[in-house]
Amino acid sequence: MLQPSSTQRLEEFNDYFQVEQSVSVNLVPFDAPLPDDDGFYQLLPDAFKMTSELSALNSSSSRALTGIKDLQPELISYLQLQTRKIDALMHYVLRNQDDSSQRFQAFSFGGSGVRVQLNDAAEPGQLYELKLFLDHNEGAVFALAELIDCEPSGQGFLARLLFRRIREDDRDLVVRASLHEQSRQLKRKAEARQAQQTAT
Repeated sequence: MLQPSSTQRLEEFNDYFQVEQSVSVNLVPFDAPLPDDDGFYQLLPDAFKMTSELSALNSSSSRALTGIKDLQPELISYLQLQTRKIDALMHYVLRNQDDSSQRFQAFSFGGSGVRVQLNDAAEPGQLYELKLFLDHNEGAVFALAELIDCEPSGQGFLARLLFRRIREDDRDLVVRASLHEQSRQLKRKAEARQAQQTAT
């Protein structure tokens, strides 16, 4: 079977919008062959499996509650508080997966992958176990990513990493987080323009 060209990999990377934001990623070289989906699931750290299951249960419970019309406001408030507690616990568990010895800075991210500053050059085709830690309590994801290019930049190298194995729910999470961040950036720009106009 022919391997996809670097041009094809770049096209895949450009399939999704990238938002410019500095976020933490953990990278560990993955030197085994790219596994199938079942093999990938076996690689998932337990914390990511657990938070995924809790999130699914949380969503299921929330949908069930919206169908019950006679709930007392106090009970609704209590259940919403429990949901927030579970969310806070999930984010705490995932944040503790961030290993400072494996930490790099990503300068942009989107549904197809990330752009990362590396200390050393790496060869296109290199696979990595990647943990992406999103800001604003929007979660974290685990993926297998492939380096598609690596160029000198400042004191290091700027690399594009394409998600090769990622759960679809996690890809959706990354896409939503990128759109939320874009909205925040646009709002900040609008506020800055308004402040500048007011000052003049």
